[in-house]
Amino acid sequence: MVESGDEDVPNVERIASEADRRREAWGATLDDMTALADEYEEEGWDTVRIAAGDTGTFGPGDAKADEEAFGIAYVVPGDKAEDVADLFEESSFPEYEIYRAENDGLVYMVTALFAPDIQTAVFVAGAFELRHALNCATTAIERGRMYSYLQKLDGTLVGVVEHDDPDKFFPDLDAVRRFAPNAGDDETTDDAADDADA
Repeated sequence: MVESGDEDVPNVERIASEADRRREAWGATLDDMTALADEYEEEGWDTVRIAAGDTGTFGPGDAKADEEAFGIAYVVPGDKAEDVADLFEESSFPEYEIYRAENDGLVYMVTALFAPDIQTAVFVAGAFELRHALNCATTAIERGRMYSYLQKLDGTLVGVVEHDDPDKFFPDLDAVRRFAPNAGDDETTDDAADDADA
C-alpha cells in the first residue's frame, strides 16, 4: 500500500528539477554576457555589465504611469544605476543586439546596447516569463518597435531605448500565445490579442 505522502515525491522532484534547470540557464546567460563584454573590451570598448535584479514585460494599461507604454523593464542594481544614468546623458545607445534562449516558458536574454559615439556598450542580462508577455509582444509586433527600460528598484528611470525590430525579442508570437493564461481557450486568447492590438 502506498502512503499518502509518497504521492508528493514526484511533484517535489519535478519542482527541484525545474529550479536546477533555471539556475543553470541563468548561469549560462550570465556567462554569455561576460563573454560578449570581454570581446568588446578586447576591442577597446568600455563596458557595463548588469545582471538585472528583476525583469518583466508590460503592455499598454499594465500598471504603468503612461497608459500607452510597453516594453521590457530591467531593475538596475543601485551600484550601477548612477553610472548608467550618466551614460544615457552622453548617448542614446542607437545600436543593439539581442541574445535569447527559451527554457520552461522563460526567456533568458542578454540585451546589448551600443553607443559607438562614446565607444561604450551596456550588457543587460534578464529573464522573463512568456505567460506575462502577450500584451507587450502583440503591441510591439503591431507597432513595429520595442522598448527597453532600465530603472532603479523604486521605478526611477535610468534610461530608455527604442528598438526597431520587435521580432528579435519575440520571434514566435504563437509561442507567446500558447503560454498566456487561458491559452487553451482560443476565444479568450484571441480576445487578449485583439485587446492588445486595439
